[in-house]
Amino acid sequence: AKVFTNSQAQMVALKYPTAIAYSKKGVIGNLGGNEDEYEFNGQSFVVGNAALQCEDLFSTRDIEFLLTYSPLLAYKALADLRLSCSFGFKQFVSAKKKLCLGLPLGYYSKKDKIEEALSGYTVSGNIVRFDAIEVRAQGQGIFFDYVLDEDGQPIKSRMNETVLVLDVGFNTVDVLGIVDGTPNKEWSAMLEKSGVCRICQALQDHLQTELDFLLSEQVIKDIVQKGHISLYGAARDLSTPIRKAKERYSEWLSREVDSRWDKFLKSADKLIVAGGGAYYIDHLKQKYPEQFLYVPHDPEYSNARGFLKFGMHVL
Repeated sequence: AKVFTNSQAQMVALKYPTAIAYSKKGVIGNLGGNEDEYEFNGQSFVVGNAALQCEDLFSTRDIEFLLTYSPLLAYKALADLRLSCSFGFKQFVSAKKKLCLGLPLGYYSKKDKIEEALSGYTVSGNIVRFDAIEVRAQGQGIFFDYVLDEDGQPIKSRMNETVLVLDVGFNTVDVLGIVDGTPNKEWSAMLEKSGVCRICQALQDHLQTELDFLLSEQVIKDIVQKGHISLYGAARDLSTPIRKAKERYSEWLSREVDSRWDKFLKSADKLIVAGGGAYYIDHLKQKYPEQFLYVPHDPEYSNARGFLKFGMHVL
């Protein structure tokens, strides 16, 4: 999960694994207590990096995961933000808080349920309320990041462009067609199980075949980023199978975009690619002219950054 916020006139970017597991009490009292442990709906959970160490990680691919646990993920973001900005608890609780987040296009019909789940809830005895909540389609944040400047003001030269936005996430690739500055349903789509999870699945297959190692997809994602795995206390380099998986994914994504959106792209002003998977698009970079393919700085934060720009003046 990526978080971008404006705190005390300062932009703050945070991220943590979208990972949740049930908390299990240790056999030696509270020894090894976890600060990432939270009470929610009568049960104890660990969230973020701490959850990666648990055997029974929840699957994050189902919309029911978001409908049930989006409040917990939002609370984790608030808790991390409070620590990073050195807020006192009472000061933070009383501060004005607005939330803008994205849903994959294929699940956007569930936006009202997400807003309802986030409207007011309790975690670890703390009541959480936002002054405003806005749920937008994934990819819109990237478009906002492109057409709005750092102060959230429109960049006039970009407002009426025709662009294709590729939001390459973990599970989905959300494709947003923008015609003359307006979202176009005909050219928009969600490609399920088409994001970075394909790279992770390829690495999972390698680990299971070569090392008889079965790990959760969230742990695999962490290994893809690190480039190695710890096996019997020693680091095992996985750069070669990871590089091959990334290359195959880049080639597949390029073919998919070409087969479904080539007609649109031929008359478009820009192809914008962002999200965590924007680091794996070498084939797209080879295919399209440099001035046509636009990748924002820190592309994994582009959605969150765009929602912040949007929320500064709309919410």
